[in-house]
Amino acid sequence: MSALILTYFASWLPDFINVLGLEGARISSVAAFGPLNGMLLGPYWGAAVSFLGIMAHVFHSGFTDVDTFSMLTPVFVMTSSIVAGLIVVKKEKIALAIYSSLILLWYVFDTGREAYYYPWFHIVVLAIFVAFHRKYNNKSQNVGAHTLILLFLTSLVAILSDHMAGSISALVIFDLPAEIFGSVVFIYPVERTILAVAAALIMFMLAAALQNILVESNEIDDAIENVKMNMMLDYAKNDVKPVLEKEHKINK
Repeated sequence: MSALILTYFASWLPDFINVLGLEGARISSVAAFGPLNGMLLGPYWGAAVSFLGIMAHVFHSGFTDVDTFSMLTPVFVMTSSIVAGLIVVKKEKIALAIYSSLILLWYVFDTGREAYYYPWFHIVVLAIFVAFHRKYNNKSQNVGAHTLILLFLTSLVAILSDHMAGSISALVIFDLPAEIFGSVVFIYPVERTILAVAAALIMFMLAAALQNILVESNEIDDAIENVKMNMMLDYAKNDVKPVLEKEHKINK
């Protein structure tokens, strides 16, 4: 419920325009909640929270100024949650199959083949994710630098799934020319990377906090066990032992 409420209110936050001085670069704050919800709640609950949170915004704002593409926005963010959630629950192959299918779907369209260079960043990230995940996944149970990088790559793959689904839908709905996609070919990587960094940092801080809580909990449990053991030894020494020695003398 907390994630649902946060996603809903995040959908009302204004977009960041001209990010890093790049004209036309826009960042929607709610897009970062796609991978975040997926990593926190898994592919199913995370997707449901992302979809319902943004749909609540659509219903609340009314349908007068909402076009078909805007109505599909919750589905794009939901896709991001599904991909991130699948990676977190160790179903990377399914997640990467969805991600790769979206890239291949781009080339089904004539405009997609004309703007063949558009998914270059998606392909690079896919290669980096596969290489890094294969080498460092499950290497350590502790939250460290490798964890942050894995969370960042997971968020980036999820965010780019959202982006590719949105790009394909925009291509179909608005019949955009290849030049439009070519004009943002170096802008969207910056935008999506910033979103992925935000989601990864939040998730990393939560994971680190959870690990500290578990460590402290284990330390408390160990301290309690030590106290119990000392009490038992003290009882055996001061109460049980004298009784046994007394009985032993009587028997003699």
